[in-house]
Amino acid sequence: MLFELEWMGGTAERLFQAHRGDGIDVIPWDIVGVGLSDVERDRLRTVWTQSSHQEWCAAGAFSALLTALLEARAPVDLVGMAGRFVADEMVHVELTARMANAYGGGVPLEVEPHARPVDDGFDDAVERACALAVRVSCVGESFSLPLIASELARSTDPVTRAVLARIAADEAPHATVGWLVLDWALPRLDARAVERLERVADDAVAALLPALRADPANGALYGHVLDTRIRRPLESRGVHLAPTGWPGNREEGGVRESTAG
Repeated sequence: MLFELEWMGGTAERLFQAHRGDGIDVIPWDIVGVGLSDVERDRLRTVWTQSSHQEWCAAGAFSALLTALLEARAPVDLVGMAGRFVADEMVHVELTARMANAYGGGVPLEVEPHARPVDDGFDDAVERACALAVRVSCVGESFSLPLIASELARSTDPVTRAVLARIAADEAPHATVGWLVLDWALPRLDARAVERLERVADDAVAALLPALRADPANGALYGHVLDTRIRRPLESRGVHLAPTGWPGNREEGGVRESTAG
């Protein structure tokens, strides 16, 4: 199916505005793409359309994490913290879609009909919450946040900077929540459950590797982020990654078997 977005307006828009804020409407969208060639505009339309779909999928992932936390009877404040992230991701969907529109409109993008994270097959709600926290937050958001910050630092376009700054500001808590989930849940897991969680972490990191290896110029940055933002915090909590041979990493080897069951 094609990735398409719809805006309802009215009451829904007014209530969403309370979370979204006024900053998006004051961005000077009309200056986007001025002076660019048609080829470059088309490239950026594609980039931002894909980004919008990724943000939509992130909303689905946080929705699944929130459901697992509720089923696991996680602490009220932890659930409440995670509950705002779907709305954050919808703001990011709007921002990235408006960027695509400003460059000439979104491109046709075939996507799966449902935005769902990987199902690791855990029946226990605490284990399922941990697995989702690792995939979505500890690996996914922890990896993306410094890369967005790096892209923001390099960007000179004022509209791109405004969009990336809003996304980066929201992503910091998105990365934090996974570590808080593990701090709450890991004492409740036995050794076999932790071993299963390690395979989930290996699989989540392995999913990043093809894209990282396709960009060898930034290998040192990727290796630093994966080591300091993912491996070390996981290992400090007793969750150990297998050697991956990721870009910039001194260790070589393969990940564990990726099936988490």
